[in-house]
Amino acid sequence: MTSTPPPRPSVAERLLAEHGPALTLGDDCDLPDDLQVEIDPGAHLTLGHRVSIRRGSTIQVHRGATVAIGDDVAIGEHTFISAMAGIRIGTGAALSNMVDLHDHNHRARTAEHVPTGQLVPWASGFEAAPIIIEPGAILSNKVTVTAGVRIGANALVGANAMVSHSIAPDTVATGVPATSRRTFDGAPAPREEPRTLTVGFFGTSIMEHLEAFNAQMTTQANLPAIGSKVTVEGWAQRGWVHRLARLSLRAAWPHIAFDIHNHGEGGATSRDIAKIVEADRATTGADYDLVFLGWGINDVWRRFQGRTAEAVDLDEYTRHLNAMLGQLSGYTRRIVVVSETPFGPVEDPDTVTAMNQELARYNAAARAAAAAHGALFLDVWAPFTAAARYLTGEPDALWSDGVHLSELGDTVLLQQAERLLAEHRIVEKLQDYPLLERDAALTAYGPIFARHRPSGD
Repeated sequence: MTSTPPPRPSVAERLLAEHGPALTLGDDCDLPDDLQVEIDPGAHLTLGHRVSIRRGSTIQVHRGATVAIGDDVAIGEHTFISAMAGIRIGTGAALSNMVDLHDHNHRARTAEHVPTGQLVPWASGFEAAPIIIEPGAILSNKVTVTAGVRIGANALVGANAMVSHSIAPDTVATGVPATSRRTFDGAPAPREEPRTLTVGFFGTSIMEHLEAFNAQMTTQANLPAIGSKVTVEGWAQRGWVHRLARLSLRAAWPHIAFDIHNHGEGGATSRDIAKIVEADRATTGADYDLVFLGWGINDVWRRFQGRTAEAVDLDEYTRHLNAMLGQLSGYTRRIVVVSETPFGPVEDPDTVTAMNQELARYNAAARAAAAAHGALFLDVWAPFTAAARYLTGEPDALWSDGVHLSELGDTVLLQQAERLLAEHRIVEKLQDYPLLERDAALTAYGPIFARHRPSGD
């Protein structure tokens, strides 16, 4: 009598037996016999329902990391997925043949990273940042995705592309590095948690720009009658910062969430703003992706007002500026120093000329400090004075009172800020997740992947 050999376990059964609770496996997955899955201690791999993976593919989940592959994902032949922080592939995404996803790389072999000079490839350690591929995205064959990149929903990445910066949803991107070629009207897709960028503003009333507020004044269907009275319900922030933060950023990048911190304060000098920066760090501990700094007008104005105790001379101003730039650089990814706008007709013409000559010296010091700290400098003085010069018959139209700005003056500043953001592709680059040392990356980015791991893991 010939014995019947026991049935060969399925790939799913083999993987579950090998990895146990470190693997969460959905139903009806189509997995090849030669699929290589490596899961280190403390790591977790989740495969959703109806995941299809072709032959010759490898998934590595290193110590403490997470790889989460959503439902109905298709992965082509000889694809390599390797995570030290975390990789998320959203529902319905597709990876063609020979796609490579690595959320980490070796750190440079600097003296700091390899103090003993040890000659082994891993001596310098690793740095990592998440890779997020949103639902419906398609990566063509031989695409490489590097650490810290987010590829938006429905995005289509062309063959042989190197994705080293994030790609917006509903975008076709090709090339090395992958660059947006066009956008399209994308199909509905499940919404992933959006990327949030934290933006801070530190400055004077030019940034704070308070206005009296009553809801009836801005509700077009319920405007008060001409000649009637309304009650001021409060103060609201307006001006160029409000328009940039609440309108321009959200309109240009609707797929990103912006966490705005406007610390502008009317009447503040650099001495006051230094305290505001210090208090903000002490009380909120906020890490910023982008910060705008702009002050100096009150430092100068106070001396011409005879308020000498409040005035800040150029040396003290420069010390405060360098100290704040040094502090903010420790927890801010990109800093923009904004020059002050000139004084308008706030005093007699000769006094205004003297005030502007002095303020120009402060702006020059700000430009030098920005360069020394690797910050960008936004020179709004030149376009502001040009606009004032060419506004025929309305030379004062940029100011509401010679110091504070009119709506037209705010628009000049807004356009210059928008131009700077576009020219340097600041927001696009900030969408990337910063590379961190391997263990720091696990701590910082762990919350992004917590819901893709078993409860309590």
